[in-house]
Amino acid sequence: MIRLDHHRPSTGLSDPVPPVGGSAAYQPGAETGPAQELVVMVEALYKARGRTLTDKAAAESYDIALQAVTLLHNGALAEGVLSEKAYTKLAGMLHVMRSVPEHL
Repeated sequence: MIRLDHHRPSTGLSDPVPPVGGSAAYQPGAETGPAQELVVMVEALYKARGRTLTDKAAAESYDIALQAVTLLHNGALAEGVLSEKAYTKLAGMLHVMRSVPEHL
């Protein structure tokens, strides 16, 4: 689990992700922290399947999937499955997750 609410010590996830199919992947710079670790981890998931979020079609599919997750998230609040506090915390995490392709 990557916590987005505080800084954790490095886990080695900030190592560069090699290019996939000729596309440059995320290369960490001076920035560090949970959000950047999330970028590396999500891109590594795609890389493990021979894909990359630097590809426009893959990034669009990723965005569509996160739209569906957002609908689920909103429904959970409407149905009383999530408290306002939990909803707000998850909304922040989903916002960071949805921005992953922008950081590659």
